[in-house]
Amino acid sequence: MSYTMTFDVSHKVGRGGHAKNFFRHIARDADQKAGFHFSQSNPNIVSERTVFNLTRVNDGQGGVRRLESVAGRPPSDELDEYLKERLSTVQRALRKDAVLMRGVILQLDPKWFDDHNADWREEGPSKEAYAYMGAALDWVVGEFGADNIVGFSVHLDEVNPQIQVAIVPISADGRLSQKDFFKGPSDLKRQHMELRAAVSSAGYDVEYRVTERSREHLSSSEFQRKADWLKDAASAIKNEQQTNKSTRHRLTSRASKLDERETEIVRRERELAAHKATAELAIREATESRHRAQQAQHAADQARKDADAERERMRDLSARLEHVPADVDRWLDKVKIGQKPLRDLFNADMRKARTLRREVIGLMGRDDQPAPKKDFDRER
Repeated sequence: MSYTMTFDVSHKVGRGGHAKNFFRHIARDADQKAGFHFSQSNPNIVSERTVFNLTRVNDGQGGVRRLESVAGRPPSDELDEYLKERLSTVQRALRKDAVLMRGVILQLDPKWFDDHNADWREEGPSKEAYAYMGAALDWVVGEFGADNIVGFSVHLDEVNPQIQVAIVPISADGRLSQKDFFKGPSDLKRQHMELRAAVSSAGYDVEYRVTERSREHLSSSEFQRKADWLKDAASAIKNEQQTNKSTRHRLTSRASKLDERETEIVRRERELAAHKATAELAIREATESRHRAQQAQHAADQARKDADAERERMRDLSARLEHVPADVDRWLDKVKIGQKPLRDLFNADMRKARTLRREVIGLMGRDDQPAPKKDFDRER
């Protein structure tokens, strides 16, 4: 199957700031990367893909280079500077209606991309596609002269990859004359045929039949096929833009929800930290209370042991006091002191001792001491 090759030279750039606007259009990727954003009138531009475009300016030494921002100006101004430098070589004064440049569009058939490089929006043009576009660009340089190429840009942010070349038509004898390069329909047909031969030699299966129909000079079948494709592509871009808008809305909503969740997580972390601090304080206080309780229990156990020992000692003492040997008992009945029997004095002392012991045992909290024995004189 053969494919078309678009060669559009219908765009004329005149004086009065037209050139600068044209440069800002084709070099929008370089401006955007440098932080400059200019409005674009082309509704088919997908701004999210502009970053993948590639723009170069003539370096004045037979080659090209990247655009740069000089003195804080947009990089696209470098194209304007080269144009002014090239126009300064013109030998005659420029007319007010002079055409300073021609914009040349080089584009492979959209159907070729559908058949051979359908994933170019995600992966970029294939090596084969770049080879065909490079062959077309080489032909433009040979046809119009390297010095007359102000710059070019590979656009990947439109409905189909294409190359836009800015050409200043200056003849070898220093005249600004587009008629020397664009002589009329027959010569335009010749250029179109030679361009197709150039890409064909690179391996592109091109359709050679060319008519002068339409401003892009496509054949009837080419024109209708391209019109249908552009209609479908415009619809696809509109859908893609709507999808991107919906995606951005969802992402914004999701980001907002994530922020809310993050705030909630931070709040909960703070609450958990406060609860943890309170729990640790309560644990420390409980540990200290348990320690104090253990100390109090130990002191109480020791006090009980001391009380039990004292009660035992008192019982032993009481038992010793209650037990009177028989010879001493007889002696108490015989002896008198001051006309009073010693037995009476002894019994009185014993009663006092028993009373004292009862009081001591009562203070110790025990009421289980043995009942006091009767007076010895009554037992007898």
